[in-house]
Amino acid sequence: MNGYWEIIRRNLFSPIVLAIFLLAGALIYAREYRDAWFISVVIVVNSLIGIVQEIRAKRALKKLELMSQPRARLLSADGSVTEVAYDALQVGDKIQLIAGDEVPADVEMLEVKGLELNESMLTGESAAVEKSVGDTAWAATTVLAGSGEARVTAVGADTKAGAISQVLKQYKPELTPLQRAIQRAISFLTFGAFGLAALIFIAYMTSGQDSVQILKTITSAAVTVVPEGLLLASSLLLAFGSLKLAQARVLPQKLSAIEAMALLNLLCVDKTGTLTSDEVTLEKIVALGSGDQSGETLSGIAALIAEQTSGGNITGQAILEAATPPKDAKIIDVMAFSSARKMAGLRFEFEGKTHTVVMGAPEFVIELAPVDEMGQRQINEWADEGLRVLLLAEFDDSRSALKDLSIGSGRAIGAVILRNSLRDGVQKTVQFLQDQGVSIRVISGDNPRTVQFIASAAGINNSEKAITGAALAALSDKDFIKAADEHVIFARVHPEQKERLIAHYKSQALFTGMVGDGVNDALALKKADLGVAMHAGAPASRRVSDIILLNNSFTSLPLGMRLGNRIMQAIEVIATLFFHKITYGVVLLMCTLSLGMVYPYQPRHITFMNIFLVTLPTLMWTFFPPVPNHRINPRLFWRHTLVSVMPIALITGLTVAFTYWIGSAIFPDRPEEVATMTVLTATFYGVYLVFLVGPMLGVTLTRNARKARLLYMLAVSVVAAGSFGIGPLRRFFDFTKPDIIVLLPALGVIVLAAILQWWLALRAGVKVRSSQS
Repeated sequence: MNGYWEIIRRNLFSPIVLAIFLLAGALIYAREYRDAWFISVVIVVNSLIGIVQEIRAKRALKKLELMSQPRARLLSADGSVTEVAYDALQVGDKIQLIAGDEVPADVEMLEVKGLELNESMLTGESAAVEKSVGDTAWAATTVLAGSGEARVTAVGADTKAGAISQVLKQYKPELTPLQRAIQRAISFLTFGAFGLAALIFIAYMTSGQDSVQILKTITSAAVTVVPEGLLLASSLLLAFGSLKLAQARVLPQKLSAIEAMALLNLLCVDKTGTLTSDEVTLEKIVALGSGDQSGETLSGIAALIAEQTSGGNITGQAILEAATPPKDAKIIDVMAFSSARKMAGLRFEFEGKTHTVVMGAPEFVIELAPVDEMGQRQINEWADEGLRVLLLAEFDDSRSALKDLSIGSGRAIGAVILRNSLRDGVQKTVQFLQDQGVSIRVISGDNPRTVQFIASAAGINNSEKAITGAALAALSDKDFIKAADEHVIFARVHPEQKERLIAHYKSQALFTGMVGDGVNDALALKKADLGVAMHAGAPASRRVSDIILLNNSFTSLPLGMRLGNRIMQAIEVIATLFFHKITYGVVLLMCTLSLGMVYPYQPRHITFMNIFLVTLPTLMWTFFPPVPNHRINPRLFWRHTLVSVMPIALITGLTVAFTYWIGSAIFPDRPEEVATMTVLTATFYGVYLVFLVGPMLGVTLTRNARKARLLYMLAVSVVAAGSFGIGPLRRFFDFTKPDIIVLLPALGVIVLAAILQWWLALRAGVKVRSSQS
């Protein structure tokens, strides 16, 4: 219930809402019940809409979070494995750990196979920590390599990590950068409203106006100037976008992710599982060198290494599906695969002989077991075809630790050839991103030739520009920066190098995204402005990401970007309408003060106009998000909204002020008719802007957009007809029946102003499009 109470408190007891309630109380004290009732009801309805929408988003996203949360592997007495939520674990439970897992509780290790953990969450040290039987593994640490079985010794708040071990995040809406900017604008305008109130008080007291008129004018000005619905509108649109993304199997873990997708201009992607599918197949195992091992023997060795060291990863599964490990082998020592070593090792006894073997990336294994020129050429040919190559090597050393095998002491005995095909739809995704101005970098732990082949097949620009992690490590800081800017393919890189590359691109003011699925991607995902993880990826990568692709497809990203772009466009459109209302209202107020006239609106008039100017358009663009004809850049928000609409709003304010002044001068004995026609004039310009804002901000006129406009005009007609045609409603608003004669003296100015606004809107649209190119 605490989460729900926080939503209610934030929506009903904000400073703006409380200020309007205070003004309503003052109006009640002054016996102006209609205005008090009307502004109170409107603010309460707005707040209730916000509460309902946030609770709806909370429940929907909570369900998806339950789907995507990491789960522990609980081992039963018969050896079967059941996946359970972290908070379902109890002391004494037996669990299984594999590479990529986050340790769900404090545990005592019962069995290990090359198990290595990253304990930086607790210690701050990122170096891998080896674990042996009897050692303690702490909750919230991450399995880097190997596998093991453990007994739970502490859970929840009793673990060393305490609250960190609570995996399922609590839903807590937080403002995006754009929303924070809007919030600052609202705060500024709120203080501005106090200044206007003081100005109104002084001017009206000097002119001899009574206290009721002063209070009503102050309330009207406050409701006009403070855009209390703008933050609500942006929250509604972002929540709506989150739900739509979730329906498209894209789970935003933060509302800011929608905005981040609109800002993205450089995207780093992993190869395996991102550009390529998550299905790996074993093509063949080939003997190398002068070894006498048969193909069957090599297959058995490769399968045994995969069984003991892979921790269930897709490479190990592919080998085990095609090859069978020897049943009678006795395992002596295990060195699990890690992203840092790029290889795995095994020492075992079989048929009375001790074997020491490693399997891994050729560039790393060759240092221990050189291959001849012919063998190197063959490895390169396989890599150039986009195949993944693992080199098998054997050593006579049966005593040294597997991590301490001497350089050059082994001999290459075979190559394991794997195929990892390009993921369906990747070419279209890459083309879409590059057409949107997003530069793509591939950061992979694989062979540079293999990565280049896959990147070229995917259509990534300049994929011939490649460099390895070893070459990067040898560079000075200055040369590293140059290499990071010049190259597109980064192969055989370590997790720390991925993180360093992301940090460099961010330092260049590039809004940087990272797509990955492995534990070796977690550092880079956390560092990136937008971290995108696969649902089937390592739990550690999902924990730190901003977006989870629930269907495990990189091709879902364009869908999310398109929807995010539409949501950001809708926020720009609605903000433009708010800024128009505020600016013209201030201009009108200043004109009336300088002319010594009473402000023409009652508080309920402002609320009536807001229905047409902001409420109905907000609903329209929430249910029918506009389709922009360019990519939205939230960094240009103020230029596209406030700056673009300022001259149009200035014209509206001056024209409405002129209409009010000339009507009052010619018809001094008809104040109600003049006030009614002034309200209608302002409403006309507000409705007119709803149609101008499309070309002004570059909105595509689609079939849905036409439908939205038609529904908007129907709603306008119904509300207007009811307000003026139904007697009680007309009297409530203090309206008279519209009389065009009152507007005749100003009609020419009204038409000329509308034409000038149309020209300014088209001109603003040209500037908006040019700024995005």
